[in-house]
Amino acid sequence: MTFNNGSSSHPAPAATAATAGPASANPVGGRLLYLDLLRCLSLLAVTVMHSSAPLLFSQDTGHLVAGMVYSTACLFCVPALLMISGALMLGDSRPMNLSKFYGKRFVKILIPLLAWSVIYYLILVLQVGTLPNVNSFLKRFFTGLWSGPLWFLYMIVGVYLMVPFLRPAFGGRATQRCLVFVGIVFGLQALNFATRLIWELELNHFLTGAIVPYYFGYFVLGHLLNSVDFKMPGGRPALAALFLACAAITTGGEFMAKGDNTMLPNTFFSYQQPLVVSMTAAIFLFFKGWQPSMTRKRARIVNELSCLSYGVFLSHILVLMLLSGQIPLIFKHGSGLDCWSVNPWVGPLLAGLAIFAGAALLTAGIKRVPGLRKIVP
Repeated sequence: MTFNNGSSSHPAPAATAATAGPASANPVGGRLLYLDLLRCLSLLAVTVMHSSAPLLFSQDTGHLVAGMVYSTACLFCVPALLMISGALMLGDSRPMNLSKFYGKRFVKILIPLLAWSVIYYLILVLQVGTLPNVNSFLKRFFTGLWSGPLWFLYMIVGVYLMVPFLRPAFGGRATQRCLVFVGIVFGLQALNFATRLIWELELNHFLTGAIVPYYFGYFVLGHLLNSVDFKMPGGRPALAALFLACAAITTGGEFMAKGDNTMLPNTFFSYQQPLVVSMTAAIFLFFKGWQPSMTRKRARIVNELSCLSYGVFLSHILVLMLLSGQIPLIFKHGSGLDCWSVNPWVGPLLAGLAIFAGAALLTAGIKRVPGLRKIVP
């Protein structure tokens, strides 16, 4: 996930030309404004999704539906971030030096991963009332026994390992190859979705295990949609309608699954199911085709928020726990800002906005401290 303000966020002119298709204009200072906007929206969706999560366990039908609506509407967040990374990295036509590529990116992943793993581990041991244990921490850190909100960083390490091999295959304008690859990856995911619905069984794991995971599909799809001048019949209204229709079907399917003990868990609430793929592609194209009349000052604010997004992702659970009173430093437990504030239809949005703003401020503050800025690069 390209959160940081490294080469992918400030591409050289050759990289900008590679990523900026006919509909992806509005570059500001060597950046693509629509990708910055989409990145900010995706991180806001992450905070809203997590703030609404407790509603999914409510016994009240109204509360449950509110939680499902918010959760479904935000399912595009992680796939969109992967697509942004693919659009930037696979569209970069500059020569790649393996040692520099791996060194630059893994330093920006491993240092924050280690630092925030320690932070969240210490919070965990304080909550359960045990003492920190180095062996316990290392076991959790290396095995993934507990990764908390940092699971995405483990996954993106795997994606970055493969980028030097993906770029020669899919970089530039290898449109047909990209289409076939995306079709294979998500075609099998769609077939798996069907077998789950019809027989409550996963697709044969020897078949699915031989195909690369779904997040590589999103990575290549981001580059494909960014580099090809794709026109949706009906334009942006049709893309919005497609997003809403897929979200409505997903919400309805998950609601029915709550009362169906035979349906496999998370059949609908899944990043790889075909409705979410369609939702994410729709919102990506919606932003790509959008040319907002934005002053340079406002565009710079969006760019700066986008540069804070890595830190927002890393710290937002900490901010959520502070604002909700789970860590009783600002509010007492049960008296903070959470999904129950005002009402279940307003609370998740208010909490999500507050968490996003708080995490952005925290990140901006950490970036000003020389000894700490590397944990939010």
